[in-house]
Amino acid sequence: MRGTHTGAAALAAALALTVSGVAHAAPGTHRSTHPYAVDLKTENKVDPIGIDDRAPLLSWRSAGSPQTAYEIRAAHSADALRKGRADVWRTGKVVSSVSTGIPFSAALTARETVAWQVRVWDGGGRVSDWSSPATFEMGLLNASDWSARWIENSSYDYTRPDGTVSPLPVFGKAFAVRGKVAKARLYMTGLGMYATTLNGRPVSTNVLEPGQTTYSAEVDYRTYDLTRQLRYGTNTLGIETGSGAYQRVKTPGHYFFGGRLESYTVYGEPKAIAQLEITYTDGRRETLGTDTSWRTALGPTTYSSWWSGEEYDARRSATAPTSATRLDGPDWQNASLAELTSTTTPRDTTPLRADPRPPVTVAETVEPVSVTPDGKGAYLLDFGANRSGWPSLRVSGPAGTTVSMIPAEKLDADGSLDISSTGATAANQIAYRYTLSGHGRETWHPRFTYSGFRYLKVDGLPAAPKAGTVTMQVVHASNPRASDFTSSNQLINEIHAITLRATQSNMMSVLTDCPDREKGPYTGDNLHNIDALLTDYDLSSYEPQLVRNMATAQRQPGDESPGLIANIAPEFHRVAPVKLQYPQGTIEFLDEVNWGSAVIRIPWQLYKTYGDTRTMSLYYDNMVKWLDYEAANKAANNGDIPGLGDWSAADNTTPMQLAILAGYYTAAHDMAQIAQVLDKKADQVKYAALASTLAGEFTTRFRHEDAQGVYYGSDSETSNAMALDAGLVPAADRQQVLDRLVASVRTAGNHITSGSVGLGPLFRALHAGGRDDVLYDMVVNPTSPGYGYLVTSGHTTLAESLDGSGSQNHHFLGQVDAWLVNGLAGINQTPESVGYRELEIAPAVVGDLTHASGSYRTPQGLVSSDWRKDSRGHFTLKVRVPVGSTAVVRAPADAQDNVIATGSRRPTPEARTASTASYRVSAGDYTFVVG
Repeated sequence: MRGTHTGAAALAAALALTVSGVAHAAPGTHRSTHPYAVDLKTENKVDPIGIDDRAPLLSWRSAGSPQTAYEIRAAHSADALRKGRADVWRTGKVVSSVSTGIPFSAALTARETVAWQVRVWDGGGRVSDWSSPATFEMGLLNASDWSARWIENSSYDYTRPDGTVSPLPVFGKAFAVRGKVAKARLYMTGLGMYATTLNGRPVSTNVLEPGQTTYSAEVDYRTYDLTRQLRYGTNTLGIETGSGAYQRVKTPGHYFFGGRLESYTVYGEPKAIAQLEITYTDGRRETLGTDTSWRTALGPTTYSSWWSGEEYDARRSATAPTSATRLDGPDWQNASLAELTSTTTPRDTTPLRADPRPPVTVAETVEPVSVTPDGKGAYLLDFGANRSGWPSLRVSGPAGTTVSMIPAEKLDADGSLDISSTGATAANQIAYRYTLSGHGRETWHPRFTYSGFRYLKVDGLPAAPKAGTVTMQVVHASNPRASDFTSSNQLINEIHAITLRATQSNMMSVLTDCPDREKGPYTGDNLHNIDALLTDYDLSSYEPQLVRNMATAQRQPGDESPGLIANIAPEFHRVAPVKLQYPQGTIEFLDEVNWGSAVIRIPWQLYKTYGDTRTMSLYYDNMVKWLDYEAANKAANNGDIPGLGDWSAADNTTPMQLAILAGYYTAAHDMAQIAQVLDKKADQVKYAALASTLAGEFTTRFRHEDAQGVYYGSDSETSNAMALDAGLVPAADRQQVLDRLVASVRTAGNHITSGSVGLGPLFRALHAGGRDDVLYDMVVNPTSPGYGYLVTSGHTTLAESLDGSGSQNHHFLGQVDAWLVNGLAGINQTPESVGYRELEIAPAVVGDLTHASGSYRTPQGLVSSDWRKDSRGHFTLKVRVPVGSTAVVRAPADAQDNVIATGSRRPTPEARTASTASYRVSAGDYTFVVG
């Protein structure tokens, strides 16, 4: 929302309509509008192709007036719908206000194209016109739909006999197009990674494919539309491969993420599977699938590592599969079929599934803000901020010249590159290297890995870099933004910027902890920051696959610790259950309640946010197995579950078992609610009883009382915040515990001392307790540890710790971003609401703020809140409520304040308190003036 005018004349006119201390709602300007449906989506996407859910979910937004009923009709073409034919499916009139998560109920087959539209009724019985049609297209649904086979290069091995690294395989196929193409679809995937071209050009803007999964359980494929890219005559499909997380080889001189806790797996050799299906306008169909007729060579990518960079020798360009003539060269041979068995990865039974996640793409290209020669022939490039991506090179020079590029997040005091936070060393580097072919202007960027960096040391350039010589291509998953925020405080705005940048940097096909040292898909990092993640982005088609990754990584009967969900999923490296001594006590990295419980707690949040019942239904059995495992784990360890406690906390006095037990209770409580929603009555009783037992244990072990009142654990921020946030504090004690929490913050000098586990509860407990003023003091505090300190000390992303140490690009401490929108802008849904149907708009007017504006795109539409106050204390709040939602708006107002409430419809006053004037409103735009 734009800022609002609160001039003296406008305020005087408003106040003239009131009497002191009484609020009057001025007549609105609302006029009757008919209902209509917009923003039709399938599987939360616009007109997707290649989906494989046999009952895809449909959604739309109702506009004009609230929906009370709907009707969907579907056909095989939009033309058929326009003629009134619904030959695939028709619901008839369904009395319901729900417009999200509607399952398509007709049988669907592979490759089928469906057009659908909806009409809606409102409370007055008025029916809309049929919406504009939306479409979706099915992918390949069964193993029998694939005639293509997995192929490999028989000459490839991880390393050559002399110990040198082997170049990565490439594959190619020349084929003829004879006629006008009506539709062409390429279904494909590859392991570890693949990049596909048609006639030398990328088949899409997607990068870093495929999305990461548990490769023994599933490999995800994509569907590419090549209808307009095919040309009459000879065409060439080319596939290059990279190692990814599939092939983890330790190579001298290259960084290797590891340590004494880890065991590593090389799952197999690079391989690909591709199936091109062409339909001509005359009805002919042709299918081209990978088999032994495809040609293969060891390509120009001479080194590929997910963790330590990439190298490319352009002198090997004859092995780049860009044209038919190259495939006949002396370096080429016929491909071999990959031999898959019950023990290989993937197995011979591993399904290929359509990837539901928005793809990773290049989000922007950034030029360096400065280029500094080091006096030794190299240049230090500063890209202005820490981001995730890769260097892109444009250069010309003699054949054999190698340009080396080393990324880093920070500099040493003398201005030289400091690579320590990335995990690399001078002896074992993360590096990108390109060797020139010598043929004119050459361009290159890596295709199979990325790094987090702000600085880049470039060595070997034939000439000093100019604009465009070396740029940074920023990459992350293309999830849609869900919110916006700005305020009158520049420090707050910069905190928002660095938090958002850290999220983007770790939002690849999975959510990682950091974009360099580990790139680990940690379940806890996802869970601990879930409020901010779901605030900043629409993750409705992204998070469910991350939950599936947890389910497919879950240890099975016959494994060690069946039911366990390890701290990373997919479990690309296994952590030995080794116990280590840390300040908070004896920790164990393998298993943690506040990591594994993500399999329960994230689906519950997806339900609350989007109304998503499918995710918690699909993985319900995995939730049960995890809870059974933790029950056995607790019993086997005499009631103390091994784990990490409040990980990364500045205050390590919080009892480890307090954090673990609170997390266990929350998971059991959420599970009881999930069982209730899914109508599993016996389980609801069972898990409610478990939660009650855990609550009693928590109280017995951790509730204390002294002369100053009730507190929990060590009286640390985390101890009291987790007790409050979990609902483990009786109503009679809540104010005392809240006061102790505030006191612990003040004693710490308004610093955040909680770690990743306690941070969300800290924000939520203080916000729920009406102490946003305390949160504001903590957030803007310019001294360490804290968000303000990160900004004032020059950080451009969140660090691993709020004192700035560790990795310089972690997202798991990003909880502040949720508070900016739900606290300062005041946009929340009520506790019992699902899908933001019932809103509460209650901005926190705290600190030195004079203005804050936020918006959030809910399943019902955009809700926004924009407030400002002038130097005389006059306050104006503008609010937008989407159709399908109602809201209670709470404007800050003392008892003697006059309040004017105007809008699309007449706001309904509710009881005044000493500090707020509340109004109930329906969909529309509203203004509240207090003075």
